[in-house]
Formats: sequence, structure tokens, C-alpha cells
Amino acid sequence: MKTLAIRRLPPSPVLNECIKDIWVFESREKLGEEELRIIAPNGSVKLLLYYEGHLKGQVGGRVFRVPEHRLYVAGVTDCPAIADFHRDEPFGCISIELNPVAAYRLLPVPQHELRNAIVPFVELFGTSAVRNLEEQIHLASNPAHKAALLQEYLTGVFFRTERDATFEYGAGAILNAHGPIRLAALSRDMGHSERWLRARFTERLGVSPKTFASIVRFQSCFRALLRDKRGFLQGGHYYNRYYDQAHFIKEFKRFMGHSPSRYTALQNEVGEIIYKV
Repeated sequence: MKTLAIRRLPPSPVLNECIKDIWVFESREKLGEEELRIIAPNGSVKLLLYYEGHLKGQVGGRVFRVPEHRLYVAGVTDCPAIADFHRDEPFGCISIELNPVAAYRLLPVPQHELRNAIVPFVELFGTSAVRNLEEQIHLASNPAHKAALLQEYLTGVFFRTERDATFEYGAGAILNAHGPIRLAALSRDMGHSERWLRARFTERLGVSPKTFASIVRFQSCFRALLRDKRGFLQGGHYYNRYYDQAHFIKEFKRFMGHSPSRYTALQNEVGEIIYKV
């Protein structure tokens, strides 16, 4: 039974290159005890606002609490995350997913400081301005208005930053290749060493180019698996992305915590719903 409602809001035209998606999640029903709530890594930083209810997120064995009416930043992850909210209480959440190529333009800290963490917005942007923003968002009448207020604030941040065209070219190349790419060739193409490439990706994206490529490749297979869970595995469709089945299974378990065959037998509406819109 479907327990979640989801809808997509349009990003501000000014921030279109920085924002990948704006999602509104709401539930008025009790989630089943069998529901996993695993959020797969997808290379995106997320800005979170729970306007009804609150979240206890788990990432890499660490627990992070996201209270109601407070803005938080969920950094890029390289392991499965768990969205642990109250199953039997209503909740409403706005999640703004940032484009991995340009997220750095909206975040005032090196992104490796946010990796596998959920951090209060106020710690990144300062107390008085953010508390005022949170109060305005709290008083806003609906999720679309709340999201618009946050984007208005982010627009000011965007215009105060400079573009890193070299990094964007490299990150874009990995996305366009759907993951598999020779990093040595990419570094030569960009005119920088692999060491420089690793340092720049760690600062701008939060993970190394190799890890980012692995996440992008996994996402390509994960989306295909969700379209046809049984047929994807039986047909061996992962072979166009992975060297062999063992490699695919190992990476799937790294990012989801379960083998592909085990995962397809479980329920994870919370983690899959955005792929079905």
C-alpha cells in the first residue's frame, strides 16, 4: 500500500544549474514495520526542511537529528543512509537536491567536511540570518512558498561565488559517461595531474573522482533495476557497466547494505519513490 505522497517543485530559473530537483514528501499514514527507508548514494548534497515531524538520520553508523522547522544540509554520501522518522506520525519534508557539478556554488565550506554528515544550516551560514530565514519559512503557508524563500536566500549565495569551470568539466564528463571513465585520461584532458583532480573533487564535491564515478555507475544500474527488478538481474544487464557479476554485487552491497537479490525481495518505498515519479 502506498503510504507516501511526493511531488516535484520547479527550481528558480536563476538556480537551475545548481538545483537538480526539489521534492516535497508527505505522509498521513503509518508506515509498515517492514519498510527499510534506505536512501541510496546519488552524488547529490541535499538541503532538508521538516515542516511537520522530524528525522533521525543514520549515515555510516552515526546518528543525526533533524528537528522540525530547522534547515539542515545532508552532505554527499558514499554509503547507505537511513531515514529514521516516526512511522506512526504525520510528516512533511522538503528536500532540495543539488547538482553535483555546481553544488559547491551554494555551500561556503569544503564539501569533504559535509561527507556522510547532516549539518545544521546555521553552522554554515551564520546564526542571525539563518534564524530569520527559518522563522520566515516556518510562517510560510505552504511548501512551495517555503521552498521559494530558501531559494531566494540561496540566490544571494550563488551570486557571491565564482565558477570553477575546470572542475565542472571533469564532474560533467563523469556524469555524461554514466560512471565508467579512465581517470588518467580525464586528468590529461583537463591538463592537471590525478593528484590535483582528487584534491579538487574532494573540495568541490566531497568525494574523490573515483568514488564519484562509482556512485554514478551504481545509480545507472540502480535505476534500471527498479524499472524491472527480476528482469534486470536475470538478464545480466549490469554487464555493460561492471566487469562481472561479483564486481556488481560487491558495489551494490557497498552502497545499499544488501546484495541485489536480497534487496529486490525487500520493501523500500521511502528510498525508491523519487525514481518512480
